[in-house]
Formats: sequence, structure tokens, C-alpha cells
Amino acid sequence: MDFRVLGALEVWTGCGRVLLPGARRQRLLAALLLAPNSVVPLSRLVETTWDDEPPATAVKQLRNSVSALRDCLGDTGQGLIRTEEPGYRICVGAERLDSLRFAAGVADSRRHAAEGRLDRATQAIRSALGLWRGPALDGLGTAALTRSAARWDEQRLGALELCARWRTELGEHHEVVDELADLVHDHPLREGLHAQLMTALDHCGRRADALQVFHRLRTSLAEELGVGPGADVRRLHEQILRGESRPRRDDGARPFGAVPAPRKPFAVASPVPRQLPQTIRDFTGRADHLDALDALLPTAGGQAVVISALDGSGGVGKTTLAVHWAHRVQDRFPDGTLHTNLRGYGPGRPASPDEVLDDFLVALGVHPAAVPAGTGARSGLFRTLAAGRRMLIVLDNANSAEQVRSLLPGAPGCMVLVTSRDSLTGLVVTEAAHRLTLDVLSPAEALSLVVGIIGPTRAQAEPAAVEDLIRLCARLPLALRIAAGRAAAYEQVSVADIVTELAEEDSRLDALSWGQDPYAAVRNVLQWSYEQLTASQAQLFRRLGLHPGPDISTPAAAALAHRPPRETRQLLKSLADAHLIEPSAHDRYRFHDLLRAYADELAGAQDTEDERRHALDAVLTWYTHTAHTADRRLYPTCTRLVTHPAEPAHPHPVADRDHAWAWFTAERANLVAALHHAVDRAMDRYALHLVDALGFLVLMGGWEERIDTATAGLRAARRSGRTEHEANVLLARGEALAHLRHADAEPDLARACALAQDVGNIHIQIAARTELGQLLRRQTRFTEALHHFGEVRVLSPGFDTGRWEAVAEGNIAQLHADLGNHRQAVDHGTRSALLRHRIGDADGEACALSAIARGWQGIGDHDTAIVHCRRAIALGRASLGSHDETLAWPLAVLATSLHHLGRRSEAIACWQEAAAIYTDRGLDADAAAMHHHIRTADHPLTGPYPADGTADRSLIR
Repeated sequence: MDFRVLGALEVWTGCGRVLLPGARRQRLLAALLLAPNSVVPLSRLVETTWDDEPPATAVKQLRNSVSALRDCLGDTGQGLIRTEEPGYRICVGAERLDSLRFAAGVADSRRHAAEGRLDRATQAIRSALGLWRGPALDGLGTAALTRSAARWDEQRLGALELCARWRTELGEHHEVVDELADLVHDHPLREGLHAQLMTALDHCGRRADALQVFHRLRTSLAEELGVGPGADVRRLHEQILRGESRPRRDDGARPFGAVPAPRKPFAVASPVPRQLPQTIRDFTGRADHLDALDALLPTAGGQAVVISALDGSGGVGKTTLAVHWAHRVQDRFPDGTLHTNLRGYGPGRPASPDEVLDDFLVALGVHPAAVPAGTGARSGLFRTLAAGRRMLIVLDNANSAEQVRSLLPGAPGCMVLVTSRDSLTGLVVTEAAHRLTLDVLSPAEALSLVVGIIGPTRAQAEPAAVEDLIRLCARLPLALRIAAGRAAAYEQVSVADIVTELAEEDSRLDALSWGQDPYAAVRNVLQWSYEQLTASQAQLFRRLGLHPGPDISTPAAAALAHRPPRETRQLLKSLADAHLIEPSAHDRYRFHDLLRAYADELAGAQDTEDERRHALDAVLTWYTHTAHTADRRLYPTCTRLVTHPAEPAHPHPVADRDHAWAWFTAERANLVAALHHAVDRAMDRYALHLVDALGFLVLMGGWEERIDTATAGLRAARRSGRTEHEANVLLARGEALAHLRHADAEPDLARACALAQDVGNIHIQIAARTELGQLLRRQTRFTEALHHFGEVRVLSPGFDTGRWEAVAEGNIAQLHADLGNHRQAVDHGTRSALLRHRIGDADGEACALSAIARGWQGIGDHDTAIVHCRRAIALGRASLGSHDETLAWPLAVLATSLHHLGRRSEAIACWQEAAAIYTDRGLDADAAAMHHHIRTADHPLTGPYPADGTADRSLIR
């Protein structure tokens, strides 16, 4: 009997198609086939079968449907659909279900490609794609089934991209153009397909058509998502513009099992970052400060990093001066200009050093997955990359010297410019920083600024009014720019009219309490400028004051204002024209912190508590829903999410994994701020939704942020009274603590496991026990670790199409290798590798093959160990996953066997590459172990490759 889910659900026997009457039976069979040979709990079957609230008799009806389904399929002996606690399992061979055949075909194709056989890879993947008859489970339609089917559709698109890329490399670019054009039409936001079409067209000599594809993609992304194309597509566009032909495949075949040429892990073309925001056109004055900064420029023979601390009160123009000067001199720094807003005085929490270092390291060419954990490791890598370079680093809006110290390069040649309201005495004393203090403009500078904005003709026509305007604005650049900007925008309004309005406001307005800032005149200007807004503009301005994060996108602002994004985009532009907000990137805006404080004050005074709460509800709904959508794109096969946020009025589309990554990157600080904001205001459901979807922080190396957000989320979970939520948050925190080798990891994971067991959440039990086992293994508590891995092996059937079972077998294999049970290590590793291969998990298969190799090493069969290592390395080099697991580890195991066989130089080369990968990942202890092997390579090894704490984490989210 054959089952087909890659299209409409169908069942076939040798006599023809089997008809399945009734939608409920079809949905039930589909749910079982989505997890073949695994137990599917009753709770999941109920969710899949009923789209609305299930009836009280749902379980009874479900059991009746199972009986009816068995009758339809002729399963009188219950050998096909088996009753197993806590649900049912359908037993189907790999050749009898099209989704399993598809996954195996894709896995085979990747393996052929990793071994350099693109012709066979293309044949395999085209055969796998030929199994598709339409959208997965077409027509069944419950929300749960639709989510699951979407994961298969995503895998199909990924396979289509691979196929197109390989066929183009084989010279079949003419043949793939029409196919890709159809796919691009059907998926107008998918960057990978557009890149393949551009490449194929370029290879066909159709350069203009390739460029037109890019322009259409850029327009679609801007209109639908408010973002631009990703870095890879932009780079391809630039190559085509320059007429650079893309490298073609070398047809020289590599022998089977040979180790592909080493490469530096995660290395990319070293970019020259230029991160400065736009400078203003009418910058005026500050000649003395510009001269002082020029005098600090580092000389060729300088012996230290030059640090300048620019301080002054809010609104005095520190950022404007810093950015203007940096633009003026950045050509003196050929290796790049880095810039960040540290948010020391503004909305949300100040930027952490880890967050800034993440951004800087990625800007300098470090792959996000290679950013090491811990501030010390990040800072050390940053100093390493900065050494020998001439870079300008602008750290804007710092709140303390401590916030800045770990962001300072260590070698001469670089210059750092820091702005702050604080005097930063600590930097002056300990880092020899040069302090410059900024005051209000001089009368002449203030006059020059106003004249530059309104024009000399109007200024000469009303000299007295201009003088009064400068006085009322207290020569503060922020106030002058807003007031003069309003005069420039409306030629029919005289400067005297504006002065009269400001003077009238001054007679009745209180001074706004902004700390010790004496420039209360700015409030008068803001009040006057606000009153010039239309009702719609004014409402949006107030709503923006409620936003918890440092900047905001147009779609998020639309959610706050309860307006469509297109209408909101025009309102935001009008606020920017009035100098009340400023653009920070494409379709994104930010406040000056004084303006944000003013907007927040207005919201409190003019909007009711219900209106403010409703606006917050709307924007938090938008963030949580979009975060969950993006999370599903990053982790298409993961099912651990335990919350389901409501859909906002205008859902934000996230087309694919690339867009998910770009969205999370842009919204990272906002999502963290939103979670804390929700927790502080007891808006617990939003906090729980957010903490559930912040797994991307782990991919970005944000382990400390993951701990911080989970700790905050724990308050919300406990207030909610939902044990499942508390277990989920403890698991998230425990995973991050375990990665950082923190002592608090074990109690968190143990508590998560106990709570999940209490409420019957098997998935959290599995994940928590897996993490506990890994933690205990690193501590050489092997008996306890084996107990947890064994429990996972018992619990895992029925989840993630066999992934967790494969994880358990792999971890047990490694543990037996640690204990010297080498035959058992080979047996368990082999089972893990087969499961991985069956589901198309190349990363996990590489880990399993390495575990098998360790077993053969212990037995003494180094030739067999080498074969398995080379297969693992071939898969690891083709992987985008964690190379410390999929590449460095099999390299280290291979080196040991090579060394045992007397092939010393080959062994050293493998250890060196493994050490480089570990260093890039911040795994200093593992890198040190590799260097120890290199130093002692002249001495014989006394046994197999030692346990290094590496566990099979290739599927842990």
C-alpha cells in the first residue's frame, strides 16, 4: 500500500486508488503520515482534526474514526495503525510514503554534491522533486495541517533552488531560465529563486534581463516587507553590473571519500564597512571642535588607539557633530567606519557590549554563527580583527565608561569617538581619552544655522524676528532646527508669526523635566511644532512615544496607529519632514530621546488609559505574531512552540529563511525591549509569546540575551499559573546556561523536565533530558547522562519525524565511546546515521558518522574510522550549520586515526583546521586541545580520540 502526501492525500494499492470517505478520516490519516513510524499523541490528533474548538467528546470520536480508517485500509490486524500510548502510530516503509522518498532523495543529492558529483546530485534531486503533484496535503485545510504542510512546501522550494543552482553550474542555464521565471512569478519575495534566475540569465548572456530581475525583487521587497534585498543578492547584482562572470564548476571529479580542500571556517570576503548614518546638509559652526578632533587624528607612527570623548547635554548637537566630522575624515580610515547607537539615554534598555560586538563582528566579515559566546571572547576577537587596520569607530549616546570599554580596539591605527551626556571621566583617567565638551551654539553659529535653513533672503527681511527666534530657542540646535525648519516649510508664514506663537506658548507652558537639562525652551518649540500637525499626524506622534524599542519600522508603526502600512508610511514621512522623527534606515525611524520623552508625555495627557493599552496590545500582537512566523521560517521542522499568538490586523509577510533572518536582525533590540516592557507591565501573554520565539538569539550568538529574556519571561510564566509555560522558559534558559558552562544550568533543566512530566508535555521532557544528558556527560557523570539519554530514546518516537530518536541514538553512541564500549558506540551511531539519512538531515548524519568513527577507533580499525570521518567531513563542508559539530569534530577524530597510522603531516593539517574552527566559534578549550595534539604530534597517542564534551546538538533549538 502506497501513501502520498506531496499533493492531495492519496492511498494506492495494486488494485487502484483507495477512496477515503469523510474529511475527519482524511485529516486523521494525514496527521499520522506527517509523523510516520512515530507515535502521535491524541492531543495533536485532536488539534489536527478539528479546526475550531473540539467537542467534549473529541477523544471518543477520534477513536471511532481510527476504527473506521482501519476498516477503509483493510487493517483488520491493526498492523498498519497501532495503538501505542499516548496515541497512535502508522507503520509505513520508506518506499511506501512519498515524503520519505523525497527526503531521502534530497539527502542523496546533497551527498553527491558534497563529493563533487553534481551530475548525480542533479539526477537525484530531480527524481525527488518529481514526486510532487501539488501543494502538500492540498485541500485538507485545518490550521494545524496547513502549518505542517507549509514545512514540506518550504523544503520543496529549497530543493528547487538547489536543483537550479547545480544545473546552472553544469552548464544547463538555458534550460532552467523558463522554469525559474515561473517560480519567481509564483514566489515574488523569495530571494534564493531570484538569485538563481539572475545567475542563469547572466550565463545566457542576458545581462539586462538579469538586472531587471533584481530591480523587480527590490521593488517587491520594499513595497511588501519594507526591506531591501539581502547581502548575497546585492553582491550578485554588483558582480553582474561589473561584468564579472561567476565561477563555473571544475569538472575534475574528486575521488569518493576524499576530504575536500580545507577552507577557513565561516570566512567571507572581508568587507570594508561604512556604517555612518546620513549627515545633515546644513551643518553649521563648531569650527573649534572640528579643529580639535582633526588634531587627534592618529599618525602613521602612533603607539596607541586615539579615543575622544565628546560630552554635553541633550539636544546640544553631539551626534550631529560626531557624524558630520566622521563623514569628513573617514577617507583617512581605509579599513572602514563602524557606528552604533548605544542607547544610553533613550527608550528601552541601553545596548549591551555583547549586542554591539555582535554587529561589529558581522560587519567585519564574521559569520553570525561563528560569533563566540561571552563578552571577553567577543571583545578579544574584535581586537584581533581590528589589529593592523585603520578604522574609525563612532560610539554614540553612551551612558558610562563601562559600556564602552569592551568596544575599544587594542592596537594603534584606529580612532574611537564617543558621545555622551556623561563626562566619561573613567575613560579619561583609565584609557587616556581626550575630553571635549559641547555647549549651546554661539550667537553667530545660531544665526548661521537659522539662515542656512530659511535662506538669506528671508533672514535679511526679518532680522529682529530671527534674533528673537534664536533667543526663544536658547541657541539649542535641536530647538532651532525644528522651529526654523517649520518656517522654511511654509513660506506664507513669517518668522515673526512663529516668534509670536512661541512667545505666547512660553507664557503658559511648564518647563519639561528632563533631568538636569536647563534648556526648557525646547519644550516650547516642541509644543508649537506639535500643534501644527494634522490630527492623524499628531495621533501617530503620540503613539510612537509608547513604542518600547530604539527604532521602529513602518509596519510596526502601522500596528501602533491602527492604520494600514501604506497610509502610515506617508504619515511617518510627514513627521520626518517636520524634524520630529528621523530616518534610521530604509523604512525605519527613530526619535531623539528628548522628542520621545515629549511624545510619551503627550500620550499620557491626551489619550485615555484604554487607548494607550489598546495601542500597546496592537504593537505587541504584531511583534509576537511576526516573530512566530519568522521563527517557523528559521526552524521549519521544529514543533516546540507552546504559544500561538493572535493575528494582527495587518500581518507582516515573511517569505523565507533569508527574510526571517533579516527581520530578526533588524528587530532584535526591539523584540528584547518589547519582552521586558510586557513583563514590567504584567502583559504576560505577550512576554510568553516572545520568549517562545526568541530562539534566533542562539543562532546569532546572543546566549546572554537568551538568559536575560528567559529570566524576565519566567516572571510572566509563573504569574500565568501555566506549568507548561514555566517549563518552556526554564528549558530556554537552561539551554543557554549549559552552553556557557554555567552552574545554574542543571537545576533549571531538571526543574523544566519535572514540570513537563507533571503536565505530560513529552517534547519539553525530551529536550530537557537531552540537554541534561549533555551537561552531565561534560562533567563525566556518565551513568546519570546515560539514564537521561535512555529516557529520551524511550520518549522520542512520535516527534519530529524521528529526529529526536536519532539525537538520542547519537548521544548514546558518543557516551559509549567515552566509556570504552566501542561496539555499542558503533551500533547506536549506525542507528542514528540511518535515521538521519532517512529524514534528510545531513548535519545530524555528519555527527552520527563521527560517533561511529570513534567506535571503530576504539576497536582499533582506523581504516574504517577514516572512511566514516571522510564521509562526515564531506557533509560538514556542504553544511551551513554549526561547523564545530559537523566539521571540526570529524576532522579531530580523523586526525587521531591518521596519527595512529603514522600519517603525521596529514593529522597535523586536520588538527590545525579544527583548531581554527573552534577558535572562530569561541570554543577556546577545544581549540587548546587541538593545539596540544599538534605540539605533541611527535609522541604516540595512547588511545582513541578523547571525549571533548561535544554532544549531538545538531537539532537542539
